[in-house]
Amino acid sequence: MRILSLISLMILASVSNTFGQVRSEYFRSLFVDVDVNAGLMSQRIKTNAFSTNYPEAINNAYQGKLKFTQGMSLGYEAHLGYYFDQKRRFGVESGVNVYYQYGKLGMDSFHVEFEKATADGVGNFRQIISTDHAISETIKMQTTSIPLLLTYKKTYNDNLFFTVSAGIVYNIKASSTYKTNANFDYEALYQLNEQNLPLYDNSLIPDSTDFLVTKKGYNAFLAKHPNNMPLNEFFKFQDSVGVARGSVGLNESPNKTTGNVKYSTGSLGYTAEIAANYRLMKNISLRGGIYYTAQSFKNPSNNSSERLTDSKIQGKPGQDLGVNYNSLLSEVNSLNGKNYGITIGIRVYINRTAWKYMEPDMDRITPEGPHPKD
Repeated sequence: MRILSLISLMILASVSNTFGQVRSEYFRSLFVDVDVNAGLMSQRIKTNAFSTNYPEAINNAYQGKLKFTQGMSLGYEAHLGYYFDQKRRFGVESGVNVYYQYGKLGMDSFHVEFEKATADGVGNFRQIISTDHAISETIKMQTTSIPLLLTYKKTYNDNLFFTVSAGIVYNIKASSTYKTNANFDYEALYQLNEQNLPLYDNSLIPDSTDFLVTKKGYNAFLAKHPNNMPLNEFFKFQDSVGVARGSVGLNESPNKTTGNVKYSTGSLGYTAEIAANYRLMKNISLRGGIYYTAQSFKNPSNNSSERLTDSKIQGKPGQDLGVNYNSLLSEVNSLNGKNYGITIGIRVYINRTAWKYMEPDMDRITPEGPHPKD
């Protein structure tokens, strides 16, 4: 009975030792990379112009081209990888990438003249909206993606090795926040019929009998009658009474200057990285290199009907709360972004015990020969 128990213990010890070796073999090939990326970002965007979305617009509408500038990117990556060949040169890795991207989105001009109903609904008139300075939005975009990469490792010596990784990224979340400096001049033009009701004058050159609430028209009047109320007072007065009530104003700011826009998920991109890795401890290496990531996103909203701004917001009688506003981001149909820069981080091999002894050939699957005791 004692002999049988001894044999059983020997078998269990042998199996346990074998399992431990196999586990070490597998876990010695398993690693975690945690990196921080920092660099520049550029975007190529396709748009649907706001100025085409206004009803019965006069053929003098114009707007500047959207431009993205001052792009910067900051990213965080956490990957789990595995080398599947005996020399630990070829492997795969996956995990999660989170990028924060910053920049300026701008449009240097905007002007549109279109048909609109009066505030009391008794008629229609020509609403004129323009801006006298460039519109700029400060953009912060956050993306979350899952990478699937092939990776290659080349050992230089016992402490230094190089890695190259490349593959696709699947975008699972993308959204942008904005803050705008926009303000607008709301002017108006009224053609009055025999009953003194307003009509829409769609002529490129207004009729000489039209009632104008415009900067150009009132400045011409002030040139002949300098003792009348100043331009700003005239617009405030017209906005509070009469046919132009609730429709005109100068330097009107959006009632909301911040907001967010979400993009469709499920798009694919690609990424690549080259890094040098220096071993600090038996299973921990410091790594640094360069990276490149390209991603594309689509705007899911029906922006073929959205307008940059088209209405004043009124609170209590006589209380002007600004104008409604759609971000310049809403004009974007799709965008292709590129991030590139430097990366720095650490690599940790999961099973520290398997890397306990420093080997002349650090890529060998298992240490060979006897090792000194601890």
